[in-house]
Amino acid sequence: MAQDLSKISAMMEGKTLEKENIIKMYQMVQSASETEEKKNVMKHSVFFVGQLPLKENRFVDIRATDRILNTTVPYDELEDYRKYLLEGLATQTLLIKREDGRYEVNRKFEKSIAKVKKIAYACQLEKEEASREIMPKVKKMYQMGTKYYNSGNYEEAAACFMNTVEMAEYRMGYYSLALMYYEGKGVEQSYETALSYARNALVRGARIAEGLEEEILEHLEG
Repeated sequence: MAQDLSKISAMMEGKTLEKENIIKMYQMVQSASETEEKKNVMKHSVFFVGQLPLKENRFVDIRATDRILNTTVPYDELEDYRKYLLEGLATQTLLIKREDGRYEVNRKFEKSIAKVKKIAYACQLEKEEASREIMPKVKKMYQMGTKYYNSGNYEEAAACFMNTVEMAEYRMGYYSLALMYYEGKGVEQSYETALSYARNALVRGARIAEGLEEEILEHLEG
């Protein structure tokens, strides 16, 4: 959804966990040579660490990270981009890779990362606030889609659900699209697309999508 950039969202611009930004960050890390250049890359990369989901407030939650990345990175590229992200950050010692394969946040940078987490959270709240005015319209569109779905008019249902995600990134719209792509109703069946939509729903708070995510992963990994 197009919206004016405020000071908070402007700070996050180009520093979010999206495909183009991750590869750019990784390339910057690999090519940085001068001391000042390395400092700039470090400051840039702190924003990436500040958006990573953590376990025990220390270790990177890989499954949750995959969920976030898969909202912009295709499933068949997911492992590569996770590697670019985590290894790039470990190269700068923002993350420390342990012998068991886990990535731990370097406590030396905890204060800086905590600040970025607050900025990232504020940015998310800002997006939600920006879409609040049109939410009644979005929910009506979703209800219409549900009626179409229940009556077997799947193509119209898919169109309604797609409108809700385009208008306001509505989590239940993502969930319903995930279900339709999983079932192949109204759209061409695609487990990869279904997983991406399910994860879009999950990272926006739709816990209902957890079971669907597991079912889709069983098909993809089995």
